[in-house]
Amino acid sequence: MRKENRAARLIVRGTASSALGFGIRFGARFLFLFVAGRLFGATLFGAYSIATAVVEAGVIAGGLSTKWMLFIWLNERDPDRPAVHIVLDTALMVFAASTAIALVLMGLVALAPEPWFANNTEAALFALALMIPLQALIELLLGATRWTELMRYEVVAKNVMQPYASIVVAFAAWWIGWTQEGLFLSYIAGTIASLAYTIYGVRRCFGGLKLLRYRPDLKGIGRRFRAAMPTTGTELIDALYTRLDIYIVGALLGETSAGIYGMARQLSMPIRQVRQAFDGMLVPVVARTFSQAGATSTGHSIASAARLILLVQLAGVIILTAIGGPLLYALGHGFHAAFGALLCLAAAEVIQGAFGVSELVLIYSRPRVAVAMTAGFMLVGVAGAILLEPHLGLTGIALAILISYAGRAIVRRLLLRHIHAVDIATAYWSGPFATAAAGLATAIVTGPRVAGLSGFAGAAPSLLAGLTAYGLILLLWVRTSGESLLPQGFVAGEAPREVPAE
Repeated sequence: MRKENRAARLIVRGTASSALGFGIRFGARFLFLFVAGRLFGATLFGAYSIATAVVEAGVIAGGLSTKWMLFIWLNERDPDRPAVHIVLDTALMVFAASTAIALVLMGLVALAPEPWFANNTEAALFALALMIPLQALIELLLGATRWTELMRYEVVAKNVMQPYASIVVAFAAWWIGWTQEGLFLSYIAGTIASLAYTIYGVRRCFGGLKLLRYRPDLKGIGRRFRAAMPTTGTELIDALYTRLDIYIVGALLGETSAGIYGMARQLSMPIRQVRQAFDGMLVPVVARTFSQAGATSTGHSIASAARLILLVQLAGVIILTAIGGPLLYALGHGFHAAFGALLCLAAAEVIQGAFGVSELVLIYSRPRVAVAMTAGFMLVGVAGAILLEPHLGLTGIALAILISYAGRAIVRRLLLRHIHAVDIATAYWSGPFATAAAGLATAIVTGPRVAGLSGFAGAAPSLLAGLTAYGLILLLWVRTSGESLLPQGFVAGEAPREVPAE
């Protein structure tokens, strides 16, 4: 029981640290979007959005699912070998794989026929492909710091170093007239700043890299590479799936529409980052619980964490409903056309974020099933986007993604019930959804038209009323139902200590 309580505290404490970081990052994100929208415009931002979506998928593929598997490898390592050497072995593997992917992508861009990529997108893709190995190392090494149950290095690397370095370079590039190159130069600067700080964090967490005693375990690297393949397939398909909409917009409607839609995606991103905030501590604790308690017990524990994620994400939907319109107006000409898409994407992120946590069980137990399910619903998303776009435009593409995510969540739940006997009652989610519905209704009926104001001044009463209603009804539901909002049933290990660097 003591370990279970400690696991819950770790998840909540780690989430609070990440949430603080994401709060800082949201300020940086909005400032960056303001700079990108106002100074560079929808077309250049569209090229940047398409390029970063492709590069991020390359990072997932080159990362070889190590952000999930590293925790298992560290937990199962030979006690005579320092943990940091397992990290270095994995880093060699990741760097080699991601470099190969970067070179292939650059070759494809260089050899692609003229109509495949617009000029802005082609230039951004060629430059940003070089960042794939560095971004993959960032993800791996920050995962290693989380294994030591310390979150501050990830918070600073991702939420301070990377976004604020990007803002400074983007503004400087615009100031000196490098308009075409400014956005992708900002991405490169943010990547380098984040990686430098991440390496510092790894040294602090593991007491140095112990390079003088390090000898690569080539057999171990080969064994881990083969073990990572099924999960990497799952992650890659999922990465393509979660970026499918921006690929479709770019292919069907071009860079300018991709920029408008990409702005909506960026504003909905904080809802996804709620889930990512939990992942920092949730993933290593899930890995440990899975290995010690089995799939069925882990599935029920994940459900308790998923409900807490859902409650936070639903508050984000209320916020975007209230102020999403003024935010889009503030970011530049034409971006308000994506308001309908923004709301659909926000709802999709809630479904993927909260209900997608349970896919960790499938990733660890049945990775091929997870791949097949994701690939199937990717086709549903493509078909839906093609059918709905002529009638609803950008909103139709976002709606197709929402339908696809919802269908995937339903099938995932059925699979968990069938394979692992994980059966979560519908009543487990009804309370959060009912309270959110009341908060949304309150925000809508107290909107700018009622207040007689416009812009942020008109959105403020709607935002305040919606969140107040949500919070009060949620408090009433917790008091009357007797439910606990803390994650339950997870297993934590012994608390490691940060070791001074050599």
